[in-house]
Amino acid sequence: MEKVHQEKVDQKSLAVQSTYLASHIPQQRARSSPEEDQYVQKGIEYHELGQLEKATHNFWLSAKEGSPMGMLLYGISLRHGWGCCVNEPMAFQYLQKVAELSVEELSQRHGKTDGALVSQAELVMAIYELGVSFQQGWGVSKNKAAAFYFFNMAAELGDPDAQNETAYCYHHGQGVKKDLYQAARLYRLAAAQGRGLMGNSWIAKSKYS
Repeated sequence: MEKVHQEKVDQKSLAVQSTYLASHIPQQRARSSPEEDQYVQKGIEYHELGQLEKATHNFWLSAKEGSPMGMLLYGISLRHGWGCCVNEPMAFQYLQKVAELSVEELSQRHGKTDGALVSQAELVMAIYELGVSFQQGWGVSKNKAAAFYFFNMAAELGDPDAQNETAYCYHHGQGVKKDLYQAARLYRLAAAQGRGLMGNSWIAKSKYS
């Protein structure tokens, strides 16, 4: 079975990659400046048009302004060489920075709703992508246990892709002890959010409930 992430990124067309980016980006940017917002939106538009150099340049401009979303998208661009030279170590550093900034902001906004959902969405994306980095060895040494740790953290925050990845780890004993009950539970959670995987009918069996 191929890794879920490989199916999602490495083997997808540019159009589908753009859809992935757009669907994972929070629609409300309560704490962003208009400039940051503009750069991110322009970058996504250029990405959808296949103009990757312009897209990545706008993500970089947003990142330079301190936007966590800009940093996240610029980091992913660096990792995959979207309109730029591949730089996996730097990409990993950007993803780490996004996670740190998002955690810091969430702690500052404890008990408040303004911007909290935006921060959490960015945090979940960054944590998930850190898991992918450890899983694939992008910018860091491969580490199945570390990949599981980050996937599980993002899964607990409700990300369906992370739920599938964490389930895969439990299913095949990668980075964690094999546990089909946990695997089935997480696969079901992801399926409930519209991210069900083909060939997973076994998760509905009563013995895994």
